[in-house]
Parts: sequence; C-alpha cells; structure tokens
Amino acid sequence: AQLLVHKRLEFTVKIPEPIVVHPGGDLAWKARGDIPARPGIYRVVPTSGESHISWTVSLQRRSERLLKSFGGSVENPIQRIECWPTASKLDSSLLLYAITREAFPKDYNRRLRLRPPWFLSFSHLDNFPQLAVSNRIPDENPCVLGPFGSRDLAQAFQEQVLGMYQLRRCPGALAPSPDHPGCIYGEMNQCLRPCQCAVTSEEYGTEAARVVEFLSAAPTRVTGALSLARQQASENLDFEQAAQIHKRLEKIKAALALRDDAITDARAFRGIAVARAYADRSCYLRPMWDGIWQAPIVISFQEGSERRSIDAEIRERLESALAAPEKTGERIDHLALFQRWYGSSWRDGEWFPFTASATVDYPRLVRRISKLVSNTPASA
Repeated sequence: AQLLVHKRLEFTVKIPEPIVVHPGGDLAWKARGDIPARPGIYRVVPTSGESHISWTVSLQRRSERLLKSFGGSVENPIQRIECWPTASKLDSSLLLYAITREAFPKDYNRRLRLRPPWFLSFSHLDNFPQLAVSNRIPDENPCVLGPFGSRDLAQAFQEQVLGMYQLRRCPGALAPSPDHPGCIYGEMNQCLRPCQCAVTSEEYGTEAARVVEFLSAAPTRVTGALSLARQQASENLDFEQAAQIHKRLEKIKAALALRDDAITDARAFRGIAVARAYADRSCYLRPMWDGIWQAPIVISFQEGSERRSIDAEIRERLESALAAPEKTGERIDHLALFQRWYGSSWRDGEWFPFTASATVDYPRLVRRISKLVSNTPASA
C-alpha cells in the first residue's frame, strides 16, 4: 500500500489536509499505522461514482475494514480513502459540514439532514407589524430572535410574549375601518385593535417598540428591574401596585423559561465554544461572531512549554482574533450547526455567550479550560 501522510493544518471551517491511503498490494490495510485509532471524518473516493463521507469512532478500524473488504478484488472500487482525525463532536460536525458541502454543493443540507433553525421576528406587511415564526433571517428587521431548537418552542415563546403585550395576532395585511368586526383578542383587551382604528399606526408602533426592547434586552435585566420595582412598591405599602408588578413578573418568567440563555438576536449571535483540541493537554476556543463560526484558538498545556498567565494569553489572542472577524459564510447553516451541537445530548463542550470581547467572563472561562485540559485523555 502507498500511504501518504500530509501535515495536519490548524483546523478551521475550511478543510485541512487529510491522511490519504491508496489501496494496493497485499493486505494494504496493514500500513494503517499512521492512521490514529481516534474519531474523525473519512471520505471513500471510488474509481467511479460519488464519494461516501461519514463519521467514525475509530479511523484506524474503519480504514482497516474498508481496505480489507475491497483490497483483494481484481477491480478495486476504491481509489483512495481520506481521513481527518478530530478531537470533539463540534470539531467533527463542522468538518463534516465543510467536506460534504464541497463535495455536494447542491444537496449537502439533505445529506447532512441539516435543517434551518427557527427564529422569532416581526412581519412588516403594513404599518401594523406582528410577531412571526420563520426559519429564515429577514432583512431590515428590528429584532430576529433565535435560534430556537424547534418550531413548537418558538411558537410557545411567541404566545407567551403576545400574552404580555397588545400586538395583533390576525394574519395578513390590515385594512383598518371603524366598521371592522374585530376579534376575540380585542374584546379581551389583549390587542390594541388597529383593525377598528382604535389606535393610530404611531401608537401601535410604540407598543411594537416595547416588544423589541423586551426581546433585545438581557433576561436578567428585565426581571431585575421589575423585582426592584415590586420591592419598592411593597416598602411604600402600595400592595395593589406590588401585586400587579408581581403578576407581570410571573408572566415574564414563564416566557423566559422557554428562552434558553443562548437565544439572542441572530444577527449579533456571539459566543465561545470550548472543546478539546487534537493534541494532548490542549483545548481550543472556537468563537462565533454575528452567527459565523471563526477559526479556533488553540490553548496548549503541554509540559516544557513556556507561557505567561493563561488569563492574559486568552485575552490577548481572543481580542486579536475578534478585531477582524470572518464575516463570510452561510449564517443559517452556521446557526443550524450550533443548534445541533448545543441542543444535543452528545455535546462535549461548553458555550460562553458574550456581546463584545470586553464582556467575556474570563475567570469562568479559564476555570473551564483548566478543568477540561486536566480531564483530557492521552491520545491513542
């Protein structure tokens, strides 16, 4: 067998050089010694037809089976096998996406079963916008909240928000008229009734702006302000006002229970995924900036390496990486990959959301990195 081992490049969403095996000769699979017995992505390139791309828990064992099965045939259907070792499930997911998209640009979503996540945004069919659930990111929208793990979850959150504000729920564009029959929500005082000309478009826009402010604000800021107002009302012996604030606070908490901490404005979706790196006693930070995955920052704790404070190094390298972030890529795909990893039972890393590099919780980040590296097993 002819075994070509290429230098492993630092992993990004772009495809690094693989380890390539060309079958041939007697039991060519015995030359697999340079293929690690570790998880990774492999691609079987046949002499004719389309490639097969998948993930395996052991590249060494999978290569052995493939070469042993087809190595002895007269007309070998395998031209070569390409292997990419990976260290984490996030690493594997992003690499599988990049390879599949390059090989099958027209239907990679179907092959990966990659469905777009769901978002909550405003529908602007007229001067009376309403909340709408969709699986795309509308342009020129004041707020696009997401990604939600499912449509049902996004719709449940939408209903909770509509229960707190008086936006309309009727579909389609409105033709306001004093003779409009209205709907049950208007009768229950849960809608401003723009269809019956009860409010102007400016007055309705004020209510819509309140919804945008609620969706855009951090959950803790919303509940904290109301908790202080409730406490102040109680201290002033205004128990009726305190009861009203308490009722509103309970509604908000019920809505926020359906909104994960990672859900925010999808166009300014930022955070850091911390996961194991390929080398021993190493991990990487993979930032996401405005819904686009960035190149990883590898942190190594190998013996004999000279380093200064880990906190200072992370700050410097992260701020340098985010000074000119990558902004090309399919945002929907990247957010779908995030949601698949973040919402899965097999997630093997941690997510640290932030709004700007200055707001990163570095002490917590350093503690998590130290714990992850100390528990990293030696490579096979």
